[in-house]
Amino acid sequence: MLVTGRRVGLRLAAVACVAAVAGCAALDEAAVAETHRLEEGQFYVDVRADAGRAIDPVLLLPAALDPELAGTLGYGSRQGEFAPLLAALNDDLRRRSCCRHTAQAALPAGGPQLFIGSADSDLAPPEAAQQVLPQDRFAPMVLHLGRPSEAWRQAAAELMVRERASHAVVVWLGVSQYPKGRQGVFGKKVVLGTGHEVPIRFLTAEDKLLEVLQLKGVLVDAQGRIVRAGAEGILARDTPFAAQVLDVEKVLTDDALAAVLTTERRVDLPGAPPSWQVALGNLLAQLRGDRAALVVP
Repeated sequence: MLVTGRRVGLRLAAVACVAAVAGCAALDEAAVAETHRLEEGQFYVDVRADAGRAIDPVLLLPAALDPELAGTLGYGSRQGEFAPLLAALNDDLRRRSCCRHTAQAALPAGGPQLFIGSADSDLAPPEAAQQVLPQDRFAPMVLHLGRPSEAWRQAAAELMVRERASHAVVVWLGVSQYPKGRQGVFGKKVVLGTGHEVPIRFLTAEDKLLEVLQLKGVLVDAQGRIVRAGAEGILARDTPFAAQVLDVEKVLTDDALAAVLTTERRVDLPGAPPSWQVALGNLLAQLRGDRAALVVP
């Protein structure tokens, strides 16, 4: 099993859990959403018992913009600014030798809903607040997963039958908000994903969240059921300290998004590969259970 850390999940369901053990087991399949508290450095959750083993073959669906982006303040009318990166992601997916790729158009509405970020984020679902414990100094990272509709599952299953694949990976490009962490005595950092930590300047409010450009995805089985879910951050941007004093939050700028394809690189890795490419590779490797394909310092 890949790095997942301790699972501390709150199961949310459409029906109430009865006292009998058998009733709770049945509830797990009936649940419409679930929320997991994540430990520092944890970005993935195994949803089904068969998760964690290497999966082959895997069908890669075209990457898409996070459906939630359209309703997110500061990003709702900026889909065009994400288009160049989205095109690069899909070109990369087509070239991946690990998996099969399909040019199939996006699956119907009703797909999985996935949030990974701070429980205190403005973007977090209401259920995330239930993962904050009284002893927490700052809100933890959470993974919230809304399961797909029956129509979506059926469409995904039919697609895999046509493509002769046992599993499929769905990837979305979007934004989230991550907390800051300590680095040594005085320093601060943000953990963005698998083996990916970035130091941040000292003159910054510790409790202010960072805006993160993020890739997130799910692995689904032949019945369209989610097996594993997770995310990798590409870059993080902090709000200037003067603006933080005024409680102003800053979204990712046009320049920051443009830099993803030009200057944003993983200088901690040999050859300084593009950050987005490493994030995509690690997301696929984590979801597929392919430890050998992970790229870490």
